[in-house]
Amino acid sequence: MAETIKSIRIHPGIGIARLGNSDEFYIGPEAPGVVVDPGGNGGPGPNGGTYRDSGARLKRQAQRYRVYAYDADDKVVAELTSDSDLVQTVRWRVHVRNMKAANYAFEGAYLFDPDKLRNPSIQPGKKPIERDQLIIDPGVHTIASGQAGPVVMKGDVFTGIEKGTLPGELRFEGFTPKDPSKEVEVTYKAAKGIELGQLRLDSKDRLLFVPAPGKGECVTTPKVVLSNPSETMTPPNGPEDGKNPLTNQFAYFNIPGWWDDTCGGEIDVTVTLKDGTVLSTRDNVTSATDDGTRNPRAGAWIVTAPPKFSPYMYHVVSILDRVYEAFPEAYPYAKQKTNFYRDVYPIFAKAVNYSWVNAAAGGVTPETKDRAHGPKQPGNLLNNEYMAAFTDPSETSKATRQMIYGLMRHAPGKRGRLVDSLMPPPPERPTSWKNDEFKRDEEDFKMPKLWGTGGKPAQNKQLGVSFPDQFLSLTDWQLNHLKEWADGNFEVGVPLKPAALESLPLAEQPHALDSSALEPTIGGGFHPGIEFPYLIIYRENFAEGFRVNKGIEPGSVAAYMSSPWQGDFWSCDVLWWPTQRPDVVFEYDKKNRTRTHREWFRGYDEHGEPLSSTDGYHQMAYAWPKLGMVLPVKNEDGSYLKDNGQIVFAEQERDPALNRPPAKSDNKSNNKSK
Repeated sequence: MAETIKSIRIHPGIGIARLGNSDEFYIGPEAPGVVVDPGGNGGPGPNGGTYRDSGARLKRQAQRYRVYAYDADDKVVAELTSDSDLVQTVRWRVHVRNMKAANYAFEGAYLFDPDKLRNPSIQPGKKPIERDQLIIDPGVHTIASGQAGPVVMKGDVFTGIEKGTLPGELRFEGFTPKDPSKEVEVTYKAAKGIELGQLRLDSKDRLLFVPAPGKGECVTTPKVVLSNPSETMTPPNGPEDGKNPLTNQFAYFNIPGWWDDTCGGEIDVTVTLKDGTVLSTRDNVTSATDDGTRNPRAGAWIVTAPPKFSPYMYHVVSILDRVYEAFPEAYPYAKQKTNFYRDVYPIFAKAVNYSWVNAAAGGVTPETKDRAHGPKQPGNLLNNEYMAAFTDPSETSKATRQMIYGLMRHAPGKRGRLVDSLMPPPPERPTSWKNDEFKRDEEDFKMPKLWGTGGKPAQNKQLGVSFPDQFLSLTDWQLNHLKEWADGNFEVGVPLKPAALESLPLAEQPHALDSSALEPTIGGGFHPGIEFPYLIIYRENFAEGFRVNKGIEPGSVAAYMSSPWQGDFWSCDVLWWPTQRPDVVFEYDKKNRTRTHREWFRGYDEHGEPLSSTDGYHQMAYAWPKLGMVLPVKNEDGSYLKDNGQIVFAEQERDPALNRPPAKSDNKSNNKSK
């Protein structure tokens, strides 16, 4: 077979690893629709695993990378592993960075300004990649066949800086400026030896990228508190018609003086076959130790991201959907007739699942009670009556199908793509969002009822602007399928049964790996996002579907994300991405088939103070690994409990440390779990 191999490629092309404060980890999804078990026993995972270790710490989710061999016709011929008769050695090369502190300030997709930087007083006037004092760069690391133990990637940040000044309007720990309108002098202490992740090999020399433990810290004295200073300004987002640089340049996603241990970058591999042939995902490599140059169509990428606290739920628009929108040639069902269970049903199932993690979708407020997706509410699209109409292609049910389609939100533009309503990709200078090409009326009754890349409506109202995309839109592929379904041009099909990677034909495995890594992600709204910012929707950033383009620096794509990530993870609640970061959680009474909700972000911080529902930015840095998972409730036989067609979800595996009473309190009622 060796003579038929002409090239190799890594899959998945873009991988996602998720933070956790435990030293233990499990491997993330490798086949579409398959929720992986986190390992261990006695827990609520698919195979009885637990998402926490014996000390109640949250396990990390690693990304595994595999090497596939291709022939001259670009057909898959084998997966190359160390137990293959073909392979002599496998050598992985990884270069990741965290460039957040050095990047442009994130101010939203319509207000990007290349003249505004994070930490603007440090190495000013330089491009982000040149601001090396603010970049955590462990350098290139390798791991090869025969190496035992992990390769830990560490770097430093805020190096060579002694003193600086910051706006007095920021919140400082234990310090209140006499005159907040004046700059405050601060001192900096470099952060050394920050772990960005670990490289390990599995038993067949596949690469395991294990993310960092999710740490973050401020290096200034006095320390800057995680907060949103723009909320203290008048009007709410600052004076001078929102032009004050404090409003967004120093908001909760651009906090100065802070670092976190997320990262992004390139993954490459060189395989030496037993006949001496050297194959690499990098160009100009002739020996196992050559460095070569990056080939973006063969190598892979990694992004580390916050945990996904609802592993069985999927956002209605994922990054996978965005890849298909940007690269229609990568969409596997482009020339196939719309299939209800494959193309339409998943959209409805995702919508009703929101009712278990979101107050509005759950109908727990009076104004949403009769418009929500809960099991006994009008928007339960999975009840028997709806499903009978949805699976009937005849004219009898057409009115119902058309009604549902009419409620769907379309993005502007001829093709109805989000990218058509945005500015040129950063770092290009934006055109004015006030141009006619960007104008549209926002219809808040359309679905999905989630906020979009333009920022939530209340924020736009405060700013006195009316950006496009204040609500999330479905992708063009999703809307095309819904239109065909609504018109009766569809086949019903059968409910999909996820299959493990090993059970799939060899030819299908690479795409399964590519798609399953991105399926459980957030594809909007990007403000800035969870795993990727809105840069993911620009085709020019990619060599092809699932492949980050040549010339993209390690760490640069993810650098637009919140710095530190905990600030945005607290702030983006309510209608952003509750499948990753729940807003509310439920307890379910099986006997009476009723449910009661409570806030997900609740309990006490390390000082015994109640977690705040209005200003918990700084508390998220402590609380995030302790918050509860939202998981299906199981019947005695192991099947999932259902209510009117919906899977029942409940909060599980919450660290009891969050439930302890405030310090020095003698009030016995405080011992009750909140």
